[in-house]
Amino acid sequence: MRGGYSRLDTGRRTEFRQSLLRGGVSRLDSVDFALSVGTAIPRSVRLHRLPPAIVELVPDYEGYDFILVRDDIVIIDPDTYEIVDVIPA
Repeated sequence: MRGGYSRLDTGRRTEFRQSLLRGGVSRLDSVDFALSVGTAIPRSVRLHRLPPAIVELVPDYEGYDFILVRDDIVIIDPDTYEIVDVIPA
């Protein structure tokens, strides 16, 4: 699945990032897990639904949630709590 975001052109990437940040989601400043694909995060972390506009931009993200860690957008599988993509700031 990795790389759904990387296929977007620069304008779409900006739109993607702004759509997520507009939602007023709180950021996590420090975490005790690696920000890498396949890492399972603690179930105590609150996940946020991806807005429909984001799934339209990146259909591969259908059914996934996300968190913000510092300025990175981390796409999470809500069933397994595993990281499926990391979108760097």
